[in-house]
Formats: sequence, C-alpha cells, structure tokens
Amino acid sequence: MRLNMYSAKTAAFLVLGTAGLAFTPHAQACGERRGRLGAAALALLAPQLEAQSNASLSTAQLTSSVVRAYQLWGRGQPKAAIAILEPLLRAGPRFDDARDAGVAWNILGHSYLDLGRYAEAKLGYQHAIEILRPIASARSQYGSALDSMGMLELSLGQQNEAKTLCEKARQIYAELGDSAGVASTSVDLAVIVVGRNDFKAARRFLQTAIQAQPERAMKTDDLAAMDVVKSRLALHVGNGEEAVAMAQHAIDLWTQAHGPGYFMLSNGYLLRAQALVHSGDYVAAIRDAQHALAIIEAGIGRDTVDFLSAEVVYAAILRASGAKQEGSRMAKEAGNALTDLQRRQCSGCTIDASGFR
Repeated sequence: MRLNMYSAKTAAFLVLGTAGLAFTPHAQACGERRGRLGAAALALLAPQLEAQSNASLSTAQLTSSVVRAYQLWGRGQPKAAIAILEPLLRAGPRFDDARDAGVAWNILGHSYLDLGRYAEAKLGYQHAIEILRPIASARSQYGSALDSMGMLELSLGQQNEAKTLCEKARQIYAELGDSAGVASTSVDLAVIVVGRNDFKAARRFLQTAIQAQPERAMKTDDLAAMDVVKSRLALHVGNGEEAVAMAQHAIDLWTQAHGPGYFMLSNGYLLRAQALVHSGDYVAAIRDAQHALAIIEAGIGRDTVDFLSAEVVYAAILRASGAKQEGSRMAKEAGNALTDLQRRQCSGCTIDASGFR
C-alpha cells in the first residue's frame, strides 16, 4: 500500500492541497464531501467494522480498511474514517510495512482535525511521526506527517511552529527531488504567512511553488489554495474586483473537482464575501457568508471551531452592512463560544517543533 497525500488547513480558511501519506502514485483526497455519513453508507460500512473487531485481521484486510478510511475522509466523512481507524489502531495490528501504520495514524489525525478535535489530532500525528521518522524509506511520508502537524499548529494559532514544521517538510521533499511536494508545501507556507499579513513572503512562496511545478501540472486543491492566497493579496492592495475573481476561481475549482457540497468551499465563499464587502455589495456578501455557514454545519456541525470562526466573519460583514447591533451580538456570542471551545478541546496540545529534522 502506498498513499501520498498532501494537505493543508488554516484557521482563517481551510485548504486541502497535496502532501504526503504512503500509497503510490501521488494521490489526493477526491470525491464530493457530503457531510454526515448517510444510513446507506453506514449499512455498507457495517460488515467492515464488524470484521475489524476480529484481532486476526489479514494484511489485505488491514490495507483495505486504511484505504477505505482514506476514501471516506477524502469524501468529507471524517466521522466514518474515525469509525474504521479507531478500533483498528487501538487493537495494535501488525502491518507488513510499518509505513502503512504511519499512514493510518496520519489519516486518523486528518479526520480529527477536520472535526476540530485538536488534542486527538495531535496524538494521531505524533504517532505517525514516531513511526515514520526512523524509517529511511519513509522520508516522504514523514514529511507529510510534519506538514500535517504544521497545519494543526496553524489551526491552533501557532503560526511560528506551523511555519517551522512546513519548512522542514518542504526541505525533505526538496532532498527527495519531489517537485510536487515542494510545490504543495510552498503553497501551505503561502497560506500560513498570508494569514499573518506577511504579503511579501506569501508572494515569494507562491513563486517558489510555481518554480517547483508549473500551475498546469498542479493538483486542483493546490491551485485553489493559490487562488485563495492571490485573493487575499489582491484585497490587501485594494483590488476588490481581482479579489472576487480569484475567490470565484477557487470556488469553481473546488466545485468542479469535488461537487457543490465540498467542505472546503465554505472558505471560498467566506473569502468572496469579504471581497464583496470591500466592493460594497453587502447583499451578495451576506448571502455568501450564510452559504458558507450552511456548508460547515452540514459537514461537521455548529459546535466546531470552523463554524464559530465563520460566524465571527459573518458578524463583521453584518456590522459593515449596517446591521451593527445584530453583528455585535453575534460577534460576542461566537467569540465567547469559540474561546471556550478551543480551551476545552486543546488544553496543552501545542508542540515544540525545534526537535524535528
């Protein structure tokens, strides 16, 4: 089993790119994210989950289970992926290739991260790192785990740690001659630095990504992530029209690749809403923000960091449109709920990135 998947996630906007797990060739999460797993899908999954209760899973069954979990995660069903991987990994299965165990933990970490369960995501990524780090033939997968941990740190607001981890991941891909990995981690780095308003560095990282891999050869999710960064850059210089166009292009790419229910689309709509506010089109901005909230609620629910963060953005749009009282009330309620949720979910879950190499 060889799975390569590149991924990125930020607190400002979630972006899934293309950076590494174990299966070959390079693959990224594909398919439409449809939110909660439906009854029909659960029925199909039940026999597999029952099989996993047997401690004597064959290697083929282990591989099939991890691949299935990856597919479900990629289709926007992190809860279903967790339902497969939690009992499997808790049983301590023996994989023929230790890299596959690292992959499984990385997928589990991604699934937790999508649900805002940061402490559990951290443990998943730590297990992946511990397994993969000493394996000479698993450098690409190790780089992916570092990149994943970096995106977790970014979601926690630890931008310096995030940047350090993603830079280490990019260095590994450069040493391996993996141009796709270099490009994708460079996009991740652009996402990180634009989130802290370092626009010069964001442009530099975008250029590095393009030098490593031409845009025509990039994966759809990387291109969409680049468009999001370009939209932020355009908004920074006051070019509202360009900001809207870039956000629209990201929305189009994600929709074409994954369908209209794709979870990451919420970030495209939120970004376009902010750009529309700059242009004074408050009606369209409010509509986009409401649509983003609906996507998040359908995908992972209301009591999540992503939903509450989106509500904070929506509140700012309401205030800008003239609905100051409603916007202020929502901002206060969402802000307090967000602070409380982050405290409950992630007490002590940041890490020191200095020890990774």
